[in-house]
Amino acid sequence: MEASFNFPVLGISHDNDVWGFPDLRRLTTCGPRTLKDGMQRDLELIDAQGQRWVVTSVRTIGPAGSIPGRWFSTLLTGKPQFRIEHELKALEPLSVGEVKDRVCAAMRAHPDFWCEPDERDTVLRERIADVQATKTIVDIHETLGLDTFEGY
Repeated sequence: MEASFNFPVLGISHDNDVWGFPDLRRLTTCGPRTLKDGMQRDLELIDAQGQRWVVTSVRTIGPAGSIPGRWFSTLLTGKPQFRIEHELKALEPLSVGEVKDRVCAAMRAHPDFWCEPDERDTVLRERIADVQATKTIVDIHETLGLDTFEGY
């Protein structure tokens, strides 16, 4: 299915990890571990307007970037980057409130992704409050500074 995303896009994985994609290039670029471990399988994508899709399959298109860019990226990260294409299934859209609830539940499910173990009562609580205070999905993305699959 062809999707028309309004960026940024949030990704919530089947194991409740939260990812962020500011643009199409970052959504369609990943490292070798992402492919090997099937990290994007069943990834739920939620765009800035609340439109939603689930990734049903991922196909490698080829290496990402120009030859000099690939060389530089591999030198920097030690990992090659790949261009990928997603097969998507449309889901019902979510409101901003529903997205905030899903992101906060994911944060609670994996607190060590968001803070040190001894900071759960302070830093984690503050980060969750920051997400709850957002007004848009774009704000959620900006507040959390989410990672992409490029390094994995």
